Amino acid sequence: MAAPDQDKPTELFPPADPEVLYIIDISGYVFRAYHALPPLSSPAGEPTHAVLGVTTMLLKLLGQQSPARLAVAMDSRTKSFRHGIYDGYKANRPPAPEDLKQQMTRVREVVDAYGIPVFQQDGVEADDMIATVVRHALQAQQRVVIVSADKDLLQLVSDRVLMYDTGRNKVFGVPETKQKLGVEPGQVRDYLALVGDTSDNVPGVPSVGPKTAVKLLSTFGELDALYARLDEVDKPQLRKKLETHREQALLSQELVTLKDDVEVEFSLDALQNRQANQGALRQLFTDLGFSRLLAQLDAAGTAEAASEGAAPATNSEGLQEIQGPVTLVDSQEQLQVLVKALQQAQAAGSELGLYCVSDGVRPLGEDQVGLGLWSNSEVFYVPLRHPEPGLERAEVFEALAPFLNVAGFAKWTLEAKREYLAYGGHGVTLQGVGFDVGLASYLLDPDRSGHSLAEVWQGYFGSTLPAQAQWTKRGAKDAAPSARSASELAAGVGLLLRAASVCLQRQRADLPAERAALLQDMELPLSRVLATMELVGVRVDVERLQQLSEEASGALTELEQRCIALAGHEFNVAAPRQLETILFDELQLPVIKRTKTARSTDQSVLEELAVMHELPAAILEHRMLAKLKSTYLDALPKEVRETTGRIHSDFRQTVAATGRLSSSDPNLQNIPIRRDFGRRIRSAFVPADGWQMMSADYSQIELRVLAHMSADEALLSAFRSGEDVHVRTAQAIFGVPADEVTPEMRGQAKTVNFAVIYGQTQFALARNLRIERPQAARYIKAFFAQYSGVQQYMTQVVEEGRETGYVATLCGRLRFLPDLRSKNHVKRQAAERIARNAPIQGTAADIIKRAMLAVAEQMAEQQLQSRMLLTVHDELVFEAPTQEREALTTLVRSCMENALPLDVPLLVESGWGASWDEAH
Repeated sequence: MAAPDQDKPTELFPPADPEVLYIIDISGYVFRAYHALPPLSSPAGEPTHAVLGVTTMLLKLLGQQSPARLAVAMDSRTKSFRHGIYDGYKANRPPAPEDLKQQMTRVREVVDAYGIPVFQQDGVEADDMIATVVRHALQAQQRVVIVSADKDLLQLVSDRVLMYDTGRNKVFGVPETKQKLGVEPGQVRDYLALVGDTSDNVPGVPSVGPKTAVKLLSTFGELDALYARLDEVDKPQLRKKLETHREQALLSQELVTLKDDVEVEFSLDALQNRQANQGALRQLFTDLGFSRLLAQLDAAGTAEAASEGAAPATNSEGLQEIQGPVTLVDSQEQLQVLVKALQQAQAAGSELGLYCVSDGVRPLGEDQVGLGLWSNSEVFYVPLRHPEPGLERAEVFEALAPFLNVAGFAKWTLEAKREYLAYGGHGVTLQGVGFDVGLASYLLDPDRSGHSLAEVWQGYFGSTLPAQAQWTKRGAKDAAPSARSASELAAGVGLLLRAASVCLQRQRADLPAERAALLQDMELPLSRVLATMELVGVRVDVERLQQLSEEASGALTELEQRCIALAGHEFNVAAPRQLETILFDELQLPVIKRTKTARSTDQSVLEELAVMHELPAAILEHRMLAKLKSTYLDALPKEVRETTGRIHSDFRQTVAATGRLSSSDPNLQNIPIRRDFGRRIRSAFVPADGWQMMSADYSQIELRVLAHMSADEALLSAFRSGEDVHVRTAQAIFGVPADEVTPEMRGQAKTVNFAVIYGQTQFALARNLRIERPQAARYIKAFFAQYSGVQQYMTQVVEEGRETGYVATLCGRLRFLPDLRSKNHVKRQAAERIARNAPIQGTAADIIKRAMLAVAEQMAEQQLQSRMLLTVHDELVFEAPTQEREALTTLVRSCMENALPLDVPLLVESGWGASWDEAH
């Protein structure tokens, strides 16, 4: 193998190469899957999520690489020999949970059923077995791929040994190892000896971090040479640390050194990839409830096809099957071919797949590049903005309209809102959308970081979509779609739509009835409402924003001078390191927390320090105003589209795991209305000429949801009687009658109420209220004494979540929380906070979504000219002609207050004005 090209990423050796041995660190993958995936169980109640994750990884490897020689390494069933060297080795790790041990056993059964040789020995870790196998393989003139994500194994990397992290699809050769750790593979052992390893409780040398270790090894080469020339270390303090902890460093070196002389039986013939035992696999997959894998096994019919499993290349769900010709519709003749195909599909009751290619984030106006359509397994691509598209846009949309605006002709999409925007911008009312790949993915796994087709495909098949299918997405490394030829882009659209059709079939089978109902009855209809709002946009007064920007500049200058005066000398207010010196060295304020390189001056730190000195409070005010100016006052005018004179924010359904809607380009949900400039920004949002703006906002919706879900009598009584719940809480925490509750007391009680909902600790509450922690603890205790039913509910919801692996909203939206079972205290506590909050916040999100659907339906039924413009948390914003003011107010309040029956009334506050600020 030639020396690696430093500018080119290392690639895996060619698939099915008879001179390449793959060895899998299977124990490492079991641990990763156990902690990363939501809990699953078999029909008999046996835990299975780690088994499924590892099996899927294994199938991905078999399907993509077809290794000619393959082995698995597993950890010892007893303590490692390293425990005899150092009592503290891995002492920070709690005993493995029983359900993890159970799944480790099942993984061994899966590996055995696939006929893969296993290297395992009592007292020896999997890493040592791998090191030994690598040594034997190299002596046998083999090259090796270590399938693992363990940095310790980077010691073994060379031009003939690669490490492959399948989870990140990352190959580590010599260049990647040096890029990751800063040292050559041969220096990894000494690097780890210096920095230590917290996961294994390897001590290392205190205060020697990665950068220091890299610098030392680049100078001295290895640990032995460093200690032989210790007097050459130029920093006295570092030299002293190294000398003091010499024995600890050498002990750490011994602990991280891989043992490559374990006695094993090594035979190349025995490592040849053998056929799987289909009967054993079928029984295993049946027992474990792996219906998808079982179906693949049965459909394939041979062990070889079954081995390709999650990324099959020969059946209807494989990559080969998404290849195929695409009809390029660039003439009248081809347009008629498309029309005829759509007529036949409609008559046959087939589905129509849609995807509009765009250069922009959304396919608005001139950003549209072309239209992809899938009909009866045929793919068509209609160029709209190529050098020679061949057809006028108007005639394309006119020809397609009779098929698109018919509810009886079922459609599916990758992102329904995109298609509503694409066609709605040309006056076509898209009807009949019955499935959406992205929304289905979101409902199946709301905590996934993204729900693009590529991510859905990766989740199902463990493989990467062909690069051509990514050309249709803005932000890819390739040139913008319009820069490609129509025929080239058509091929990418074909791959995209064919792959989407495979994924949606999987999703339809996987989507439980309750979440399928959420898709059909809530999320899909809502995507149409959101698209309508985005097409309308909201009008802003650009001159007003510019005026506010100038005022903000003046205010920032004044704040800078105030900060300088409080510091006692000139400094750059925006420079964290200068601020760090002033706060902690000059003013001697306490250090609250540290980063890897400095003492933190982030917002949480400044909030805590603000009770001790005026400077941190002034810095916070300066930062807030500077952010408002850059994010809104200066940025919003640039977001106004020339064609409409309005801002068209992107409302997104698949970002927040709670079910909350978010907005971007621009984000209108984070304008801080409690601050003067935040409210004044809203004054720049204005209605159409001669119209007015209306704001309708739920009052204390999350507390009302909490009252319903907890059935706490005191909370229910307060809301049913119309009592001010914040005053009632103030009475409890301050011990005074209602008529003695001051506005300040009520404000603090309000903070306590919402702190409970969001699962805040006494530390966070103390910081927010700027009080001492014991006092915050007393407030929380007083709250639960007043509302004991809430405390019982909070305990119950966590326990139910721990049992089932998820929590749910009143509408059936699920949030998976595997960390509720974690042995890691920090992870478990974080999951418990989410468990207490997610059903409440998620139900509130579902309520406003139901309200939006009802409002849109009623506005259409009553044929109002009024328009819904924005949704911001629990608020809806409209613009309306004056004559519809009364009708709209009645309609909106009725729809919002009756969106979901609760045991307490939902209350909506509404207002009107010449701007959003006046209406709110």
